[in-house]
Amino acid sequence: MGCAGAFLLVLALGTAGTGCGHLKEAGRRIWGSSIGHLERARADGKALDVALGRDAAFERVEAVLKESGAQVYLKDRDKAYLAAMGFTGHVDTTQVGVFFEPGPQDTTRIEVASLSPSLVDQVADLLINKLEGSVSLSSAQSGGGA
Repeated sequence: MGCAGAFLLVLALGTAGTGCGHLKEAGRRIWGSSIGHLERARADGKALDVALGRDAAFERVEAVLKESGAQVYLKDRDKAYLAAMGFTGHVDTTQVGVFFEPGPQDTTRIEVASLSPSLVDQVADLLINKLEGSVSLSSAQSGGGA
């Protein structure tokens, strides 16, 4: 086995020994399906509580985002998040993440996060306005996050 073959063998064994989680996340970043940056932005996002269960809130928010003309490019009902882009007034690739945390008595905390503070405000206001007529909002808070 040559030097290159030995290097590849060591690399493969090293990767197998450390797990492949970091490779999976790196692949997601390259592919464009990572939401790690949006998860980190939750601390600076906005949160609101709605009188809907998590699944119903997920469906309603997805519909509101699509009706607004945004493109939902990632969603995972089990992990309770949506990621969207294409909002009016922002560069087409500016992303927002919407995260869903179940609350007491069939309520859900909806967290809006983005690297763009103005997009956080825009999407949070959109959700408050669109959900207000059909669900009762318990509270809307700045600086939410998990």
